[in-house]
Amino acid sequence: MSEHFEVVKVTSKGQMTIPVRARKLIGIKEGDHLAVYINGDEIILRKFTPFKQASARDAIFKLIGKGTGPVDLAEKHDQYLTEAKERKMKE
Repeated sequence: MSEHFEVVKVTSKGQMTIPVRARKLIGIKEGDHLAVYINGDEIILRKFTPFKQASARDAIFKLIGKGTGPVDLAEKHDQYLTEAKERKMKE
């Protein structure tokens, strides 16, 4: 982790501004998504790229609905993937 840091102020609504230097270093632009991780008393922000939605032209599309899994898999797909990544990071 870099030793360089900047201090930001949290507003009454819990908002803060990510410093320009940090946004430029990892390419955060307006409308981008960030994943928020909690590690003890640390908050870790990571650039998050949502997965593209499958289309009928994708080879995997024919398999959708053929397997088993949680009933809410379609709605919570990204959440389940994030949780799986977090479990793998802890291993």
